[in-house]
Amino acid sequence: MRHLTLRGCLLLSAAMISVPAWGQSESAPAAQPADAADAAASGIDDIVVTARKREENLRDVPISISAVSGQALTTAKITQVVDLASRIPNFTVSSGANLPFSLIRGFGSGNNISFDQAVGKFIDNVSYGRDQDIRLPLFDVERVEVLKGPQVLLYGNSATAGALNITTKKPGDALSADGSIAYGFNFNEIVSQAGVTVPLGQDIAIRVSGIYQYRDRGPVFNELTGEHDPQARNYATRAILRAKPADGLTVTLKAEYDRMRETGSAGEVMSPTIFSFLTLPDTRLDAVTSVDNTAAPFFQPTFLGLRNTTYQGDINYDLGNGTLTSTTGYRDLKFAQSLPSPTPVPVLNAYLAYRYKQFSQELRYSGSFGALDTTVGGYFQRDTFDVWSAIDFNLTPTLPPGLVLPPFALNGNLDQIQKSYSIFGDFTYHLTDSLSIEAGARYSWIRKNADQSLVAANVVPGKTFDSGADALSPNPALTPFFVLGTGVLPHQFTGLKLRDEFFQPQVVLQYKIAPKSQAFVKYVRGEKAGGFDYFYTGVPPLGPTPAGAQFASERAESFEAGVKGLVFDNTLDFSLIAFRTTFTNLQASIFQTASFVVANVGKARTQGIELELNYAPIQGLRINASGAYLDAKYLDFPGQPCTVAQAIANGGVDGCFQDLSGTRTQFASKWTGTLSIDYQWALNSAFDMAGGLALFARSKYNASPNHEPLQEQKAYAKLDGHLDLKASEGQWTLSLFGKNLTDRKTLDFGADAPGAGKALTGFLSTGREIGLRFGFNF
Repeated sequence: MRHLTLRGCLLLSAAMISVPAWGQSESAPAAQPADAADAAASGIDDIVVTARKREENLRDVPISISAVSGQALTTAKITQVVDLASRIPNFTVSSGANLPFSLIRGFGSGNNISFDQAVGKFIDNVSYGRDQDIRLPLFDVERVEVLKGPQVLLYGNSATAGALNITTKKPGDALSADGSIAYGFNFNEIVSQAGVTVPLGQDIAIRVSGIYQYRDRGPVFNELTGEHDPQARNYATRAILRAKPADGLTVTLKAEYDRMRETGSAGEVMSPTIFSFLTLPDTRLDAVTSVDNTAAPFFQPTFLGLRNTTYQGDINYDLGNGTLTSTTGYRDLKFAQSLPSPTPVPVLNAYLAYRYKQFSQELRYSGSFGALDTTVGGYFQRDTFDVWSAIDFNLTPTLPPGLVLPPFALNGNLDQIQKSYSIFGDFTYHLTDSLSIEAGARYSWIRKNADQSLVAANVVPGKTFDSGADALSPNPALTPFFVLGTGVLPHQFTGLKLRDEFFQPQVVLQYKIAPKSQAFVKYVRGEKAGGFDYFYTGVPPLGPTPAGAQFASERAESFEAGVKGLVFDNTLDFSLIAFRTTFTNLQASIFQTASFVVANVGKARTQGIELELNYAPIQGLRINASGAYLDAKYLDFPGQPCTVAQAIANGGVDGCFQDLSGTRTQFASKWTGTLSIDYQWALNSAFDMAGGLALFARSKYNASPNHEPLQEQKAYAKLDGHLDLKASEGQWTLSLFGKNLTDRKTLDFGADAPGAGKALTGFLSTGREIGLRFGFNF
């Protein structure tokens, strides 16, 4: 019966498809196409996007895009990208694991910090390409665009699966302020955010904004500590100065600081160990866990911390038929995490920290010359990436009685310097008023130099966010235990070098069926650079080699065809897109010993159909839906860790392997869909009322990297809702909101539990949340 209910929801979604209403701007954007007046009269707002580095109407861009306004994010209490994923089909973000990752159409970068991200993240045209960047808060943004499929022409060499294009709010010309404060009763959570714009003189203004989030009660109860984990305290602030010192010249300066802290972990054991001598008190996925590493020999609390600083300068100068744009960015990102194995006694503790610094410079010209639109430019990026990892072992509790081993650690270190250069050009020629052809390419040079090591070490107790290199304590005397744990010898490699060069072409043929409707076909080929595995152990019995510490580049080749338009007297906005993308030399993450390591697999493919609709039959009513069919699978994926059943069949030995060729990729649901209904009406001349429901549904998927049957998530649907009282002039809004009203907890990530003999660990999504929000806008 549940299956039929889900299918009914998906069929209903597929019948009414387009840009979700919650993604529509609540006020008309500053720049609008010529048909904006007609759209406003019909109740469907036009959405201006910058997916091609210039302002365009969403329905005119030959790309599969879901665009979400900043106001819609605030209304839905979405402050992180992980929450955005529940509203957009074929877009998945898993933050349950210690290393988050994002997927578009079933593919992304796996659970490993060594990868450049296949789903690129760009904020105001600056790349945020590390895995932990997905955790940075969404606040005071104008718009978020989710671009599906390879976006390598204008977004660099790593976005082989797609890109997030995020635009923050810029200061206007008048004094203004807006913000909101929300309280969630279920988790004792407060989220407040605000922004103010202050003119400083003629043609110069500053906007200062910030966000604060405090969660006192997490979704998982730890029986040993008595805490509901994880608790969180996050905040961020941003200042943007915009000046127009001369006609045609605009200078924008930005500074941002982000700080995130979590204590405790949501991971819990969800299946028994195959070790008969290791007792695990709770092996059900029931939001209860029993883990505490604060005792000897680790004395280690569980935490996650993130600190990011960004400085950016933009110069835009009008040059006749076009604009010359310079974007300069500098980032300093620091991350650290201490995560225990989910066992009741201290068996294993994984500490990971890194420091990432990035300088980037892009110079770009966009202009029109008669029937030709052009964008050309060059890009340079230099970054340093320093990684410190310590896997601490206390194996005695996992051994048969009478066997005792001293505590020891594996210490890994990666020092990497990368330089990237690229030139790009994008040319669109309008053959007729209706027919145009776009052709372009990006040529990239990537140079990486690194030192990498993995050695035996002492356990350093009580590591903190700032420990970094001090968390490492190499000790050659413990090498026998290193060999016992990994099957290979420790190593130290210096002077590793990687050289990649890519030519990435793109061709689009676009035809206007009607003034407000278009059809297109698109071909693009992109590549993602290779790199060095930060925790390379080597392959038993051959051992580690400098060549083995590297992984090669990944290639994606994609075809798309679609139609978009506005029909039925401007009341129905639609988008229908079919796609097929093939990945070769796919970069994947494989679990070995106590960590995920990287490798290249042969081939994978994703194909499907995405359908979206936005319908406004009468004033104040929005009915929106989206649906997707996805066929994402590995075509060649040998050498993956075996499942629990396979390990038992192999004599209880953890270390066998399987071939996953022909299986679906991680988190790839065959069907996903959304359906939302929003209605606003006037109570009287002073007050308005509004309310809405949003349904998200998806078919089953496997949450583990090795297709573990015990970690398959069944089909489900989640329902959000809100009821609002508003001032008619828009100065304030008081809302009662509900997220996941059906209280459906789903598997957000699953994997082997390190050090627990093929016991499985799982991370559940949060349950129901009810709260109040007050927003203002002056």
